Amino acid sequence: MCSHNCGQEVTVVDGSVVNITGVDGHPRGSAGPGTEGTLCPKGLGQQDKTHDPKRIKEPHIRKNGELQKVSWEEAFEFTADRLVSFADEYGEETLLDATSWAETPIFSTVWRELYGTPERISRGIHVCAGPTFVTGGMMGVGSNNRVPDYQNSDYIIAWGRNQLNSFAGQFEAKGTLEAIENRGATLVTIDPQHTITAEKSDKWLPIEPRTDGALALAMANVIIEEDLYDQEFVENYTHGFDAYKEAAADMPPEDAAEITGIPAEDIREVARGFAEAAPRAGISVWTGTAQMGNGWKATQNITALNGLVGNIDRPGGLRLWEYASTASFGEVCEMDYTNRAQFKEPAITKYEEYSDYPVRHITDIAHNLVPEMVDNGHINGIVVHHDDPLKDGNAEEWVRAIEEMALVISIDAYWNGVSRNADVVLPEATSLEKDTLGTGNWSAYPNHKWVTGGKAAVDPQWNTKPDFDILTGIASAMAEKTDNDDWRIFEQWDSHEDFIDDQLSTLDLTLEELSSGEKNYELVEEYDYEKWKDNDNFVFRFDLDQVGSFAQAAEEAGMSTAPEWIPPGTYGDSTSDEYPLEFYDVRSVFFSHGSNQPQERLQDHFAKRNDLNEEDYRGNYLHINPEDAEARGIETGDMVTVESKTGSGELMAHVTENARPGFVTAEYGFGETSATPDGEGMNTMTLHDKQMDPITGQVDRHIAVDVKPEGGD
Repeated sequence: MCSHNCGQEVTVVDGSVVNITGVDGHPRGSAGPGTEGTLCPKGLGQQDKTHDPKRIKEPHIRKNGELQKVSWEEAFEFTADRLVSFADEYGEETLLDATSWAETPIFSTVWRELYGTPERISRGIHVCAGPTFVTGGMMGVGSNNRVPDYQNSDYIIAWGRNQLNSFAGQFEAKGTLEAIENRGATLVTIDPQHTITAEKSDKWLPIEPRTDGALALAMANVIIEEDLYDQEFVENYTHGFDAYKEAAADMPPEDAAEITGIPAEDIREVARGFAEAAPRAGISVWTGTAQMGNGWKATQNITALNGLVGNIDRPGGLRLWEYASTASFGEVCEMDYTNRAQFKEPAITKYEEYSDYPVRHITDIAHNLVPEMVDNGHINGIVVHHDDPLKDGNAEEWVRAIEEMALVISIDAYWNGVSRNADVVLPEATSLEKDTLGTGNWSAYPNHKWVTGGKAAVDPQWNTKPDFDILTGIASAMAEKTDNDDWRIFEQWDSHEDFIDDQLSTLDLTLEELSSGEKNYELVEEYDYEKWKDNDNFVFRFDLDQVGSFAQAAEEAGMSTAPEWIPPGTYGDSTSDEYPLEFYDVRSVFFSHGSNQPQERLQDHFAKRNDLNEEDYRGNYLHINPEDAEARGIETGDMVTVESKTGSGELMAHVTENARPGFVTAEYGFGETSATPDGEGMNTMTLHDKQMDPITGQVDRHIAVDVKPEGGD
């Protein structure tokens, strides 16, 4: 339910979890050594989820059109039978692997290497922040371009981020506040909404949605014109500066002011503050600038600012974080086996039907193209783990696609739009019921790699199993069904703990050692700043003309390889008289990607946060500016209809000055396909059609809508 591994200390009495707290000094859950470890509401919600009677309690298989409870033995045998018959009839390459975060890395081994499907859709690139991740990699800093060295920074820009409320671990919020308190750091928030982070900031720039790329170029204009950039770094370690300089020259602050709604003097102030604080200046950026049709250029232009001021891998700047060196599956596996997907070509590049999509040059699939691939017979089945793709793109088309697929396998803890329509439902244990190992890069320890983990706090509740046991159970059944010994590779480990110990062998650690002390983490390796100085191959690319795959995709998409300004609507929606408001869904600290919505305690806290706890409603809310609400006769607590050209839904209105005029938002994860299908709220992606970034296929979550009172015209 969360990939960020904040440390948890659990109190168990008579087999029940009775309390859960953070771990002091934890890399992700604290501000570093000697500081308190805490948990966000999602982390605290693990106590509720462990003993939640609404969970899926035992395996189910579909017989005669109905899901029926069965034993694990029958479920595994049925799964193997269906996988074999699916491969015979449709080809294993037409099964889509849509597995999400897990406590074990063997999902790829099972579905790609052993079963043989090359089709993989990931949460990271396709529905989270594809432009942010991929531009960072192409520009030379990896996907680390989203997390600065908070504690050591003198100037932090939260660009489309709300890290004091929705973060990748407690260390982000705590590190930001530590920098402010201990270093007197300046915090600037660039966001259409007045968020909690904006409230704590020295300056809030309420930017016009989808104009971030223009603002970034205008800042570069100021920095270059006033010679505030790091000339030594630019001259010796970068490529394409002339093209970048030309693009910045075309965007003076006065022009950007008209585009972004931010006064030119504010643009100059922030540009100068950022450059003068550099290299102890960092930009925190993630989904906010990525989940839009012109998100590629927004993130390219923003990331370019880091190279311009030379903050790369320097204290307080854009740290090039590193993972601990645990052993990979290939290193710990004692058996040789055939990788059955290694030379198979994904459908998006194999078939002519997708030749008009530039994304085929960059990623192997795009989330919004899956329904089309189902129609074309190029995807005929799906395995989903702890995810709900029905809430991440063109929802109505995805619902239809799931219903049409020949095989749907769901591995999850809760019933949702996928599991309710699955042929096989395998109930997974929650995080406190299984052995875990977490490795990370960014954290409160900028000079240390680290690992964290622990043994299960309680046994799996009801008749559920950890993901490792589910996958190895499928593998054993496939070995018997196919008489293929490749499926027996997991038999070398007696348990998930044994497998984890092999992973940790490179660090001379065991899971028992991680679990048995006063803390559940280890700082295992130390590394320094400015690693690029010793790397002859390092280059920071302003212009991506040297990246052949991108150059080809960019040409087809009609964009330059260099930074440039691409207006909203070039890709994606434009507002109109019929749909005059811009809608975008947002994240909440109370909920993850759907599986926390059933928790009544979190629902109550969420309602209280919005001052609506007295209302008999526990869904998501439509946040709307008073100006737009008054024009439509809407007040807080009213039920309203949100409508796009492709869909509509009902929400409770929350009228607030925190929302920008012309811009409405609602929290993601609710509605008919979620774990609370009969509860209030709506699936925000019911409004979505097929909008996406043409380069990565990242779902564009900015949608033109109108809002009306319930029953209104």
